[in-house]
Amino acid sequence: MPSVLVTGAGRGIGLATTRRLATAGWTVYAGARSAAQRAELADIENVVPVELDVTAETDVAALADRLPDHLDGLVNNAGIAVHGPIEALSRADVARQLDVNVAAQVAVTQAVLPAIRAARGRIVFVSSVSGRVATPGTGIYCASKYAVEGLADALRIELRPWRIGVSLVEPGPTRTDMWTGVFDDFDAATAAMSEEHRSLYRRQISGMRRLLPAMQRSAVDPDVVATRIEHALTARRPRRRYLCDTASRAQVVATGLTPQAVTDRVISLATRSR
Repeated sequence: MPSVLVTGAGRGIGLATTRRLATAGWTVYAGARSAAQRAELADIENVVPVELDVTAETDVAALADRLPDHLDGLVNNAGIAVHGPIEALSRADVARQLDVNVAAQVAVTQAVLPAIRAARGRIVFVSSVSGRVATPGTGIYCASKYAVEGLADALRIELRPWRIGVSLVEPGPTRTDMWTGVFDDFDAATAAMSEEHRSLYRRQISGMRRLLPAMQRSAVDPDVVATRIEHALTARRPRRRYLCDTASRAQVVATGLTPQAVTDRVISLATRSR
């Protein structure tokens, strides 16, 4: 029975991935921060809950004792999204975003690589279409996903001698709590800005908020993303990148074919109130 560690397994994409892989016969070591999430995960057949806050050095260091010596897969899924114009972000906001989405991914990968190497396993990073196309108001989140893309590309080449596959899964809007609660998160980030910054970026803030309902409606079920993750772990020839919906594919193709100046203007017009 193959084994895999899934981080952020207590909700959203991580939970969907855990359920799908467990049903397919994997032993899933499901990393979750909260005791309540781990209790729910324990009820799923083939799932072993693991206490794991990816930003906690003690939790990451303990993985060597909590996981088997041979691990067939790692799904780096845990992540957060910090909203707001770059000028309005505090240094703590920046550090929190990069710590969870970048530094913690590196730490977990380093911790389990000996077991992955022993099994000649695979590594999957859950990135985002925002790791390919940046938008205003999500700059630091996009930066974290751009960083994950670079990490995965470098790691894939570094681990080539051991035939360890490394793939990126790049979801667009997905029906997780991150998206169902996006209005609350967006409004909280706006409220935390200074009055000056709210005034300076008023049109962009209004424009981005106006787009949120349409983005929510286009969100795909998290199991769609989970199927891509499963393919990356099991296919004889896994892809280096997986997009998860038609809108994301169109967005990536369009921005790749369009001059940057035109892309900048289109995004600016789309995300700014009249």
